[in-house]
Amino acid sequence: MFSFGQHPLIALIFSVVTLILIIQQSVTKHHLFKLKLTLALIVTFLITFILIMYNEIGVAEWLKNVSYELVDWALFALDIITVFLLFSTIDFSFTAIHYQEELNKTIDENKFYVVLDKKDRIKNISSLMLNDLNAHSNDVYGKNFFDSLEIKYRIVGLNGQELLKDDIKKYYQNYSKEAKKGSNNKLEITLQNEVGVELALYLIETPLFSGDKYQGRILIGEKKSEENLMGMESDLKEASEELDILRARFITILEKTNEGIYFANLEEGYIWFNDVLVKRLSLSGNNISLDEFYSLIHKEDINLYREKMTSNINEYDLKYRFNTGSSYIYVEERGKKISSGKSKELCGIIMPIDDYGFSKTQTLLDQLSGEPEMLARLKQLENDDKIFQAVVFKITSVPEINDKFGRAIGNLQLAQYVNFFRQNFVTDNQIYRTGGLEFVAFVTDYRKMDILKNNLYNGEKILHSKSTYATEEVDCEVFMGISSVDDELSHKNCLANAYKALKFASNPQFKSNFAYYKDVK
Repeated sequence: MFSFGQHPLIALIFSVVTLILIIQQSVTKHHLFKLKLTLALIVTFLITFILIMYNEIGVAEWLKNVSYELVDWALFALDIITVFLLFSTIDFSFTAIHYQEELNKTIDENKFYVVLDKKDRIKNISSLMLNDLNAHSNDVYGKNFFDSLEIKYRIVGLNGQELLKDDIKKYYQNYSKEAKKGSNNKLEITLQNEVGVELALYLIETPLFSGDKYQGRILIGEKKSEENLMGMESDLKEASEELDILRARFITILEKTNEGIYFANLEEGYIWFNDVLVKRLSLSGNNISLDEFYSLIHKEDINLYREKMTSNINEYDLKYRFNTGSSYIYVEERGKKISSGKSKELCGIIMPIDDYGFSKTQTLLDQLSGEPEMLARLKQLENDDKIFQAVVFKITSVPEINDKFGRAIGNLQLAQYVNFFRQNFVTDNQIYRTGGLEFVAFVTDYRKMDILKNNLYNGEKILHSKSTYATEEVDCEVFMGISSVDDELSHKNCLANAYKALKFASNPQFKSNFAYYKDVK
């Protein structure tokens, strides 16, 4: 028999212990330590093989020609690897235990928790809860939890119902049959102290299972005094009152508004319209399914609509054709996407453009004064000896828009352009309708004169505006003539000169859609 420096059985014991510790840590941490486990298996295998050679002389005959020192060094190297693995695993284990102890200590000192067996007897309880009960662990361990609570308090309710201790104990008699793995239940135990002041334990109840067999449960949470409860009730009442006010305001707006308001629930698949839209769109009711709503959108526009709804843009503005029963009309939808948890909604305003065109836009155009008022204002500017510019513009593309898209779209384009010019270039509403498509404006602000000039000389974009209606793009073409009072040092001919400049700009051979009189006179 060969004689090694140490018996290989000692090294094998160490390697097996190390292997067991590594496997245990892998299970505990839900993480496989591949390198350590592989090294431990290799070392254990090699030491086992040497042990077999040590005990089985027949197997070890081949070692007669091998140096004994080589075998000793090999066994020593395996010992070193085993010791390294053992100490690294033990160090890790101690570290994990330390963290676990710190975690348990934190929970023990800061939370009300108790571990109960399947008969509701206390198996473990936090120091915070023991101190609150003015009890020692020997007073409560192995005792019924609800009996232990009544060391200091009187149980008067459970989850908002008035129940006494015996009622609650009876309630939990069948808990083991109803408990489900992985469930968490909210538990509110209402208590009274020795002077009748109410407080409550708010706990999360988690059942414990061994396999499929119920073993007990853990309760963890906190205690709130009557002051806390009153504060919570006050906050809830205040929040409820605010919600009532908001609800009343919202309902009032819905009842009084002339706007067409909608809400679409994308998860539930329905859309709600206020009475204004029901009437304007000739809908069957306030609530319809999204599929029914989509079926009323023109087939050429529905893909664009769906694309806009599924995009990442939160706010959107879209025009499309909608079937009102007798015909399709253009509507403009301006809305916003709202997400709250799992709920996804759209809300906003839908405006029939036909209605918009013949009411609001028509009213806007009707608000403009005509030629008599324009001439009176011109005379006033002449008498005041003010520096001003006369601008005459004509929106020539409206007849084509009327033929292709309908008079409603034409009126809308006309009103939108007039409103744009009024807001950006004139003051005191000094804009007048002198013909069906012809308008005169007086610009009296030097800054706005410069803004108009810069806009015109930088590509004439303001004379070639575009609007999109579903898949259709509408071009609006404008011709403009401008004259200043200092062109001839006279107020009297300023308007006439603006008309002359417009005539130049309207000539097909003229290179631009606008002309300043001083440049073409």
